[in-house]
Amino acid sequence: MPAPAPGLQSISDLTTTSRITTGDIPPPLVGATMTIVDDKLYLFGGRLIQSRLMTNALYILHLEEFRWENVSEIVNVLPPQAAVGDPGAEDENEKSAPPAERYFHSANAYKNMIVFFGGMGPAPGSAEGQQQDLVVFDDIKVLDLELLQWRQVRIPSSPHAPKPRYAHLSSISGNKLVVIGGQDIGNQYIEEINVLDLDGWQWVSSMPFDKHCGSYRSIAVSGSGQGTTIPQIGSEVDQASANPLSPTTDGFPTSYLRKASSNTSLHYTPSLRKSSSNLALPKKGGPMSRLSGGAGSFGSSPPKEQRSSIYRLSTLMNSTTPVQQEEHPVYLYSNFNFTDVKRELQVLTPPGFQVQDHSQSMSGNLLPPGLRFPTGAIAGQHLLLSGTYLTSTQQSFSIWSLNLSSLVWTRIDTGSVFNSGSWNRGLLLESSNAYLVFGNKTRNLADDYQNRQTNFEHVSIVDLEAFGIYQHPPTTMTQTAQELGLGLLNDPSMADFEILTIDNQRIPVNSVILSARWPYFGALLREQEEQDAAAAANPENGESKENDTTLFSKRTLSLPEPYTIVLAFLQYLYTDHLVTAQQHHSQVLSQLLLLADMYGLDRLRDLATHALHQMLNMSTAAMVYETAALSQQTGLQIRSLKVMIAAKKMLQQQQLKLQQQQAQSQSISAEHAWRSGEHSEGNPYSSNGSYMSQQQNIHGIFQPSPPPPLSPGSSIGNPSSPEYRRGSVTSQNTGLPHMVRNRGSLLGAMPSQHWNTEPLTPPPASPPPPAAMPPQPTPTVKQSFFSFPGSKSKAAAAAAAAAAAANPPPMSAPLAPPPSDAASIRSGKSGASSGSDLSPADKKKHDEAHKREVMQRLMEGSLGNSVFSGGAGGFAMSNF
Repeated sequence: MPAPAPGLQSISDLTTTSRITTGDIPPPLVGATMTIVDDKLYLFGGRLIQSRLMTNALYILHLEEFRWENVSEIVNVLPPQAAVGDPGAEDENEKSAPPAERYFHSANAYKNMIVFFGGMGPAPGSAEGQQQDLVVFDDIKVLDLELLQWRQVRIPSSPHAPKPRYAHLSSISGNKLVVIGGQDIGNQYIEEINVLDLDGWQWVSSMPFDKHCGSYRSIAVSGSGQGTTIPQIGSEVDQASANPLSPTTDGFPTSYLRKASSNTSLHYTPSLRKSSSNLALPKKGGPMSRLSGGAGSFGSSPPKEQRSSIYRLSTLMNSTTPVQQEEHPVYLYSNFNFTDVKRELQVLTPPGFQVQDHSQSMSGNLLPPGLRFPTGAIAGQHLLLSGTYLTSTQQSFSIWSLNLSSLVWTRIDTGSVFNSGSWNRGLLLESSNAYLVFGNKTRNLADDYQNRQTNFEHVSIVDLEAFGIYQHPPTTMTQTAQELGLGLLNDPSMADFEILTIDNQRIPVNSVILSARWPYFGALLREQEEQDAAAAANPENGESKENDTTLFSKRTLSLPEPYTIVLAFLQYLYTDHLVTAQQHHSQVLSQLLLLADMYGLDRLRDLATHALHQMLNMSTAAMVYETAALSQQTGLQIRSLKVMIAAKKMLQQQQLKLQQQQAQSQSISAEHAWRSGEHSEGNPYSSNGSYMSQQQNIHGIFQPSPPPPLSPGSSIGNPSSPEYRRGSVTSQNTGLPHMVRNRGSLLGAMPSQHWNTEPLTPPPASPPPPAAMPPQPTPTVKQSFFSFPGSKSKAAAAAAAAAAAANPPPMSAPLAPPPSDAASIRSGKSGASSGSDLSPADKKKHDEAHKREVMQRLMEGSLGNSVFSGGAGGFAMSNF
């Protein structure tokens, strides 16, 4: 993407922000692991750059404030708790000491612990400060996050146990730890896959895998079990579950139900995305939770007589009964041969983790380049890939996404933030749909890559929602429960309250369900009950309730929204989902998002935002942008702004293309009209309006013998207009059309009768007197082929000069002789008559008088149609 002009900011720059980390910042390390659990990042192990010594230090980054804390001294001195695993197995490493120093190991979060496997480190007994002998490990270490201390693991021996290795790949699918590839102490690739049961703590399976996979060139990722189910590889829609009790998936736009992960309860845990626009409840109502529902959100339990099916349904909605954890596929991506990049994608499908190759199915306008030491994650329905991109001309940190439904690659354009500095490692912060990239903005990437080091002084946060990548809201109720909720809303007999809309429509509702799902309503209801109780105790103060226009004493709540918006809002409260077609109207969704922001309903905010993402297009982008700006949904706002700018560019390109097509069409039409006139049979001058008139004007200039003068728009057969005269060169040589280039063909098609075949002969020597001369038609002077009107060729000029010297031609309109002379006057420069007896002095006087008369007539304009009207030796001039 080209860099923006100085002083301007690219939209892509709005998607990424940078922060400086504080606290006990770790030194630059090689081969350390970074694992995010909730709002903390755990950094363990690695090799120091300067001393080249291994370390087993443990750092925690508090993501809310980006503050590092070194907890090595805390976690390493506490005595170990009871070991986990097989109590009868012998474990020589069951000591109070922390794990040995290591690097290029693996770390994966499972439940409330982090499981570490393998790596390379100093051999036991190596003296500190001396050259250390290196070994590779095959042990399992567990960090208890609740107690923040190490737990020993007893794992029985098994034929499926993995070989010692480092720089391998690992991922968790369900309750299984899958270890893939890696290298041994001799740097030879290990071609096998091993699976560890994390509940039984034993290796349960192994299989050969004839691929070279390692942390230098590959990633292995799987779904975390939170949020939505990963779509089937290469499919465009999710498949419904065969279990009738499990959540189902309906298609857009009728429903946005998504398959809930089986390791979570039906209780919805809201996103950690912070919103500063939540409406604070009045102080008299007390502080209110932003949760859209949950255990304990009912307040006090209703009386026993009110514990109907509605109350039992609301309790079921907030059930916390655990369910079995679901296994997700493991996606294995590799890139190698960086001069001519090769890309491979394999999918390991549980429970047997059979390998399926989809390398040839990947596509995209652009494909990822060769990325060194890549990292990745699963975010929603996308596989994220990031890593160091180094060439002889470019060095940067690059981020890409693969749509798992269509297998199409897309580059995540983060602007110019990663074009400078040394950015080394990326991780997904799933709770906030952000991608964290660690590095140092002042260092050089190529230099740090030579040392394989990772820096931790700065962190850049990429808003993935701006690119349409986010965790889809999970399903919290079965489809049967949702249908039951809609049925209760449509049953007035189950209502004990009313909602009054702005257009005076009343909707009967049940106050128990609304109190459970809408904390603001529960606070108002409790406040009203307190006021009623106080009024009953003090009847003299009961008049103050009449001024309350929001919650009436007749159990009616007034909402300043139209009926359609209120009904869609109530449908959400009864079902905890957006399930009806009415709710998925663009205007309704916008209002629901504003209501969610107003009342602090995280669940509704996520559902409405997801629905608006799905229907974002050129026609809805402006409305979505305005709604996202009002509700402070930055990711949705940036994405809608991108759509608007793309629509404007597309419109400009279409307009330019249309103009080019119109210009090309006009050119083709003109060429077709020209060619049709050129190849037409018979007379080339046809009555074709202004086009033929234009061609006739061209003929009048370039043809050797023009046809009789024509009025504009007339044909040869029609008489000429008396006011029309063929103009001179100065009056017709302006604005010639481009068709002049084919004038040779026009001249070739000229009929022969229009060519000049009449010789130029002088008039008789002694014409009769004017009184006895009969009227003669004015002949038309014919000119040379290369002459223009009013000009002559050299040969014609020489012949005319010789003829004029021998016998000057008479004037076409003889002037009246003076009274003293009855002889005829010839037209010529001398003006003398033949056989004149005038003396030289009288002749001179006669000539001077004749010249004065001619000049006087020229000044008065009386000779415009006489002397220059044409005739023998004259030429025609058009009237201006």
